[in-house]
Amino acid sequence: MLGTCWPFCLHSAVQLTPKPSRFGSGPVTVEARMMELRRGLSGFLRFNSLLHRQLRVCSSFSPRAVIFDMFGVLVSSPLRTATEWEDKNRVPRGTLGRAISAGGSNSSWRKYMRGELGAEEFIEAFSQDCSHVAGFKVHTNSYHSALTGGYMSKPVPVMMDAVQCARAEGIKTAVLTNNFLLSGGKSFLPVDLSLFDVIVESCRVGLCKPDPKIYQLCANRLGVSPQEAVFLDDLGYNVEAAVQLGMRGITVKDPGLAVKELEQVLKIPLSPKRLNVQFPMDQLAQYLKKATQLPLTDYIKVQQLSYPTDSTYLLNCGQHGFVLNKKPSTEALQRECRILKVIEKAKVPVPYVIDQNEAPSNFLGFPFYLTFYTPGRVFNDYTIPGEDPEGKRCVYEAMIKTLCQIHRVDLKSTGLENLKDSDDFMESQVKKWAHQFKVNETSIPAVDRLIDWLLLHLPKDQKTTLVHGNFSLNHLVFDFKTPDVVAVLGWSLSTVGDPLVDLASCCMPHFLPASASIQTRETFTPMGIPSAEEIFELYCKEMGLEHIPNWRFYMAFCFFRRAAILQKNHKMSFKGKIITQLNI
Repeated sequence: MLGTCWPFCLHSAVQLTPKPSRFGSGPVTVEARMMELRRGLSGFLRFNSLLHRQLRVCSSFSPRAVIFDMFGVLVSSPLRTATEWEDKNRVPRGTLGRAISAGGSNSSWRKYMRGELGAEEFIEAFSQDCSHVAGFKVHTNSYHSALTGGYMSKPVPVMMDAVQCARAEGIKTAVLTNNFLLSGGKSFLPVDLSLFDVIVESCRVGLCKPDPKIYQLCANRLGVSPQEAVFLDDLGYNVEAAVQLGMRGITVKDPGLAVKELEQVLKIPLSPKRLNVQFPMDQLAQYLKKATQLPLTDYIKVQQLSYPTDSTYLLNCGQHGFVLNKKPSTEALQRECRILKVIEKAKVPVPYVIDQNEAPSNFLGFPFYLTFYTPGRVFNDYTIPGEDPEGKRCVYEAMIKTLCQIHRVDLKSTGLENLKDSDDFMESQVKKWAHQFKVNETSIPAVDRLIDWLLLHLPKDQKTTLVHGNFSLNHLVFDFKTPDVVAVLGWSLSTVGDPLVDLASCCMPHFLPASASIQTRETFTPMGIPSAEEIFELYCKEMGLEHIPNWRFYMAFCFFRRAAILQKNHKMSFKGKIITQLNI
């Protein structure tokens, strides 16, 4: 917020004498009225143009980064500090604001913001500016100190939570601030810098907001286009400059309301979930140091993730990020870690397993394993808004290529062939999920008929490969710049069996009814997203198959499996507990 902008707000806020009518006290002339109308029309057209630019950005907006101003957004606004300092030092209100704005871009304040003056030089020059405005000697040493102390040094909790949640969902974050250097050459940054991918300070780059160059510089360092970024500032003209460049702008007047608006833009929750596990932080810190062999000294921030399940926790420790995966049993832990370690060596993109802790009596009280956090893009919306049709097709093609990579893993050389549970994988799967459905059933005759149909139409020729078990677009982490998959998540149902279950699983959104709260097959194709038939063809081409036999069976099975999960969720909800094994 600091710059030439906030002093005008401060100055206007403390005016006690009402201004005369804009037309004066005499009769209003036609010329004066026309001038006012022209001014009003000019302002309206300017606003209308800005609104249209904003709407064009919103219509195809797919955010990859959020850029936060510091003063007035991440920390408190300096307006209150300025007023309090003026009152305490018996300086007329508005003096600081008028002194800052005097001289425009060549003022001592602006030079200080651009790093052209040191702290001592600035204090001397700014004291002279304030003395000139006030009409008597004013010393601003204590004001400079007030800008870096008290509540100004305390981050706004709701904003910092939003930063952490956005990063956990694969969104890049940055600070873009008009800032100044302290004595010794350090700048004032009272926030956890490890939560931001990029820091751009006016005093370091010689540019101040609302200069478009500083916004573009920040976007370039983030590796995104302006059209892929959201910018938050408490000053309207700083936001307007960002919007004119193509960014989505949010003006922060109330931090809580601004975060709510940001949630709507990003389509993700930005308030941390209440942890369903209590972590002993001292023991966790000791464990991380030992397991990672890294010199971790920063405080650990724990955040419960929503994907791939709610039993995964992001551990932020300075510049390092880890994911702790809670498992229901030692057997499940051993199985999943075994698969991940083997296929990681086979070049399948999966998170690297740092450590696994099997003892239920460990310091957390449950089996878990630890991986490095993989930053990137996760598409929870299957329509991939913001990407052009070609970009969407590339994402889906990358998804299928990654699936084929999983299915090509050599079971014999990797030692995974002994994970095979049954000679007839699909029969055992139908019976397994039928049992789970029956256990939690509220009578649904149609499902009984579906179970009978599935058992009567079991595929005769089933191939055997590694199966992910819950393969879908939102379990893939994509590179920030390219449609390359950098990690496949959600391996809790992985096994050895019929690979076509995975293929059908990732096609489920194409067959949802029109009443579902998601785009359906009728709207996928015009967007550039391959149809289910095209996805099958892509898979066949990649795997060297002629066709997919009995693919309707696999689609029916995947929806039946989903029904069994939903049925269990329904029953468990009465106990206040929900499982989240599968996603559509």
